[in-house]
Amino acid sequence: MAKQLDPKEIVSFKELLMSEVLQSEALINLLDRKGIISKQELLEEMKRVQASMLKAKD
Repeated sequence: MAKQLDPKEIVSFKELLMSEVLQSEALINLLDRKGIISKQELLEEMKRVQASMLKAKD
Protein backbone atom coordinates (compact mmCIF):
# COMPACT_ATOMS: atom_id res chain seq x y z
CA MET A 1 0.00 0.00 0.00
CA ALA A 2 1.25 3.52 -0.81
CA LYS A 3 2.57 5.69 2.01
CA GLN A 4 0.47 8.75 2.75
CA LEU A 5 2.26 12.07 2.27
CA ASP A 6 2.59 14.45 5.19
CA PRO A 7 0.82 17.70 4.20
CA LYS A 8 3.47 19.65 6.17
CA GLU A 9 6.17 18.34 3.81
CA ILE A 10 4.38 19.14 0.55
CA VAL A 11 5.56 22.26 -1.30
CA SER A 12 3.89 24.08 -4.14
CA PHE A 13 5.21 24.04 -7.68
CA LYS A 14 6.07 27.73 -7.29
CA GLU A 15 8.16 27.04 -4.18
CA LEU A 16 9.93 24.15 -5.89
CA LEU A 17 10.69 26.22 -8.98
CA MET A 18 11.91 29.16 -6.91
CA SER A 19 14.23 26.87 -4.95
CA GLU A 20 15.69 25.53 -8.21
CA VAL A 21 16.19 29.06 -9.58
CA LEU A 22 17.95 30.19 -6.39
CA GLN A 23 20.25 27.15 -6.39
CA SER A 24 21.13 27.61 -10.05
CA GLU A 25 21.81 31.32 -9.64
CA ALA A 26 24.01 30.70 -6.60
CA LEU A 27 26.05 28.05 -8.44
CA ILE A 28 26.42 30.24 -11.52
CA ASN A 29 27.60 33.16 -9.40
CA LEU A 30 30.15 31.02 -7.54
CA LEU A 31 31.54 29.45 -10.73
CA ASP A 32 31.83 32.89 -12.33
CA ARG A 33 33.41 34.49 -9.24
CA LYS A 34 36.00 31.71 -8.97
CA GLY A 35 36.83 32.04 -12.65
CA ILE A 36 35.81 28.47 -13.45
CA ILE A 37 33.30 29.49 -16.09
CA SER A 38 32.01 32.87 -17.24
CA LYS A 39 28.34 33.72 -17.49
CA GLN A 40 28.86 34.11 -21.25
CA GLU A 41 30.26 30.57 -21.49
CA LEU A 42 27.28 29.29 -19.53
CA LEU A 43 24.84 31.09 -21.82
CA GLU A 44 26.53 29.59 -24.89
CA GLU A 45 26.38 26.11 -23.37
CA MET A 46 22.70 26.56 -22.51
CA LYS A 47 22.04 27.46 -26.15
CA ARG A 48 23.94 24.35 -27.33
CA VAL A 49 22.01 22.11 -24.95
CA GLN A 50 18.69 23.64 -25.98
CA ALA A 51 19.49 23.18 -29.67
CA SER A 52 20.49 19.58 -29.03
CA MET A 53 17.25 18.89 -27.16
CA LEU A 54 15.15 20.48 -29.89
CA LYS A 55 17.01 18.46 -32.51
CA ALA A 56 16.44 15.21 -30.60
CA LYS A 57 12.76 16.05 -30.23
CA ASP A 58 12.24 16.12 -34.04
